Amino acid sequence: MNTNIKNITRIASTLGTWTGQTHLKTDIGSYELLAYFVIHFMPDPMRGYGCSLEGCIEQHNQICEVGNTDADGVDGYTQSCNDIAGNIIDWSDVTAFMYFGARIDVGFPFNKHRAEDTGGWVGPFNIIMANGDIPPNNDNDNDNDPAKPKVVDRYVSRYVKSPLTQYLKMPQNCSLLGEDDFNKVAGPIAVDSTTQGQYDPNRSDDDSSDDYDPYQKYLGTCDNGDVKPYLPLFEFDFEQSQSTDVNGTETLQENIQVKVNYKFLTMPNKSDFMYKLWPMVQRRFNKANMGFHVSGPYCYGDDPGRGYTFDMNFDTRDPKAMLKLNHGCVEGLPCTPPAAELYNLQRGGGGGSSGGGGDNPPDSNGGNIPIIPDDGGSTVDVGQTLFFLMAIILLSAMLLCSCCLNCRYRRRLKVVTSTIDGVDEPTYQRLGDVNDENDGDGREEDVGNDATNVQGGEQQDTADVTATTPLIEKAEEEGTEIV
Repeated sequence: MNTNIKNITRIASTLGTWTGQTHLKTDIGSYELLAYFVIHFMPDPMRGYGCSLEGCIEQHNQICEVGNTDADGVDGYTQSCNDIAGNIIDWSDVTAFMYFGARIDVGFPFNKHRAEDTGGWVGPFNIIMANGDIPPNNDNDNDNDPAKPKVVDRYVSRYVKSPLTQYLKMPQNCSLLGEDDFNKVAGPIAVDSTTQGQYDPNRSDDDSSDDYDPYQKYLGTCDNGDVKPYLPLFEFDFEQSQSTDVNGTETLQENIQVKVNYKFLTMPNKSDFMYKLWPMVQRRFNKANMGFHVSGPYCYGDDPGRGYTFDMNFDTRDPKAMLKLNHGCVEGLPCTPPAAELYNLQRGGGGGSSGGGGDNPPDSNGGNIPIIPDDGGSTVDVGQTLFFLMAIILLSAMLLCSCCLNCRYRRRLKVVTSTIDGVDEPTYQRLGDVNDENDGDGREEDVGNDATNVQGGEQQDTADVTATTPLIEKAEEEGTEIV
């Protein structure tokens, strides 16, 4: 059973900056996609007002609060177990500041480029580090391999709505969202949505199925209203394993494993070129099966085709080349929020709000935040596929030309054949009997192709008469020859 007994040292090891990013490029052409979120954890000074009660399980979206009066209204400090959803909580374990951004470059033939971000740090968000259930098949007592990692402690994030939540506001230079969209994606409305949806009693936190979609009821339909975005959800597992050095000395090692579930929502307007481009981007990247997924469309703004998400799901046990999560700052991306920079001044450290050069800034746990060089992103090999498609297109064009030429020659041959058939041996037609009404002798004449007719003093050869034109014999009249 979850006992809500927390190890402060382990929670402290989760503090500082975490950077998650997806950075993809193609080896041919100017196609690039970058989506990232940066989150910085700090201690919450209100943590001293926290409490715990047996049977009040934070993982199940419950929290212990200290009140000034009991249930009967009697003055005095009393503890009570309340639901996280729908209530304002005056304490948490840590506070978090977040920074979101995305960039899309689509080359020929579209030639579209878009880069947007929040323009500043958003926060604070108040988070409870709730004790998580240890996996039931985790016991190594009957395992012959002591080197196999064993989960000894687990913490899952549970957002709470604090007295400061209502003051969350959009940074002045935010280009990623409008003010109304900001409130739904990263503002007070997002916090309220997350506190209600972060715990599903019908689903275990160990369920890491890629098919699970918390926005399923909003997919392609507006029957359930607009999609309600969640904030990033974290799970920290602390694993222990035994190792033996060259001298045969056994040592116990402890490592931290992290799982992040976040669907980064984008919602272009119908007038935006990205509105029509998103289906193509989704189809291309999902078909490539590169460990990066685009989901949607979800209902947003009463439009069932407007919302799409970058599915930025990370698990350090199952690393993917296309998805990266680092406990530290990535060069060129935001690093520490202004509130955390006070630690820099206190400890005499360097660094600023964005990573890239200089000394590593101290983190909220007293150590230095590592600056991780940007690796330039993961390159998607499309060269061979492109050449293969070009070869298919070329062969198809050659086949089409061949068919067209064949049809053309066939029509020409048909015309020539018809002409040859038309000038074959001339046909002869026997003239029928013609009765001379004047003579009444019933005379019958034969007219051949070698006969000549004289008319108007000129001789005309019958060769001028086409083979298909019959020779016409008229009845002889008085004083007139038959022509």
